[in-house]
Amino acid sequence: MKGETEGKPGKARADTGNTPGNQWSTRGNTHDPSANYGGAVSVTSGASRSSGHGPPPQRVGIVGSGLIGTSIGLALTGRGVNVLLADIDTEQVKVAEVMGAGRPWHGEAVEHAVVAVPPHAVAGELRRLQRAGIAETVSDVASVKARPIVEAVQTGCDLSTWCPAHPIAGRERGGAASARADLFAERTWVVCPLPHTSPAALAATVAIAHTCGATPVRTTADRHDQAMAALSHLPQVVASLLAAATPDLATGELALAGQGFRDVTRLADSDPGLWSSILEGNRGPVAARARLLAARLTQLADVLDQGSEQEVMLAVRTLMAGGNAGRALLPRKAGAVSRPWAWAWVGVVLADRPGQLGALFTAIGDWQINVEDIAAFEHNLDAPAGIVELAVAPDIVDSLLDRLAAAGWTAYRRS
Repeated sequence: MKGETEGKPGKARADTGNTPGNQWSTRGNTHDPSANYGGAVSVTSGASRSSGHGPPPQRVGIVGSGLIGTSIGLALTGRGVNVLLADIDTEQVKVAEVMGAGRPWHGEAVEHAVVAVPPHAVAGELRRLQRAGIAETVSDVASVKARPIVEAVQTGCDLSTWCPAHPIAGRERGGAASARADLFAERTWVVCPLPHTSPAALAATVAIAHTCGATPVRTTADRHDQAMAALSHLPQVVASLLAAATPDLATGELALAGQGFRDVTRLADSDPGLWSSILEGNRGPVAARARLLAARLTQLADVLDQGSEQEVMLAVRTLMAGGNAGRALLPRKAGAVSRPWAWAWVGVVLADRPGQLGALFTAIGDWQINVEDIAAFEHNLDAPAGIVELAVAPDIVDSLLDRLAAAGWTAYRRS
């Protein structure tokens, strides 16, 4: 996943703080917080964006006006939803409002509230909203699920109105200014309903995901956290460790960094504050994955240091083959089954001039050609051109190559 960035705890209850006759209760909160909620990973019923789900809540409050919260606001307002925004950093709210993500939230009642704050703050914001009695249902976007659930139970939150969730999207840079209305398009939106979660809370959460262009996928909190440790949290650690290992190199040596190093360390630009909360909240699964990776690195280092030529060659081949196989398992689209053998790859050489990439995709769109995936964008800063590789259906490769050539692009079929 790309760098995850969430907003800061908001003050949505500021005008209604300790509302008399609070409608929220703590009934049913004796559930064991260490229990494994639910079953296996599955696309939620009615996952098609064309049918099978209801309209989104028409009045939504978002607590946290960072990248994720503001992007949700932009997506919802673009579909006619009345969005209210809150954040302890009022400047972020102002930026989000100017961008069109909604207007400031002063404690008005909403149909649904989205808590878009770091994991350690989720339970507190959930409790704050419930005490104020201003949100009928609530979801969150935290990339750690088990810890907030435990803390919500411990603080006496009403679990029936809350559906834990996590959109798998982000960027390295946070803040409202980095938000995009299409951030969640074709992305997975994980939904982790609890045994106490009401049908209304689940339906509202799924509808929000659909409206933002995402595919809701249902799983449990424990399965989510285990998966995120492997697919998001440990990759962040590795990227940061690799980037942090470069200060001993001279400036001239750093200039030798190619696109591979830049790609692998891209996540190192992520927000330290947010990631300290994420890794602390999912410390167990991440630690287990880190130890496994460390053991394999040590094993490889020992072979490289002491092994024979044949042993080194075998170890490297085994490593690379395992990596090839693992990457081939990745779905090409959110919620899809991986079919890496089904696509053909076309490389296109782009001149180092403004607008070339946009012009390419505009042309492909005009030709009504569907690009299944973008494998890489190679661009040496000192070179006059870059290369983008596109995955398309095999039966249209020849036609695409002919069209590209006629339009003046140099293109080739990747073997």
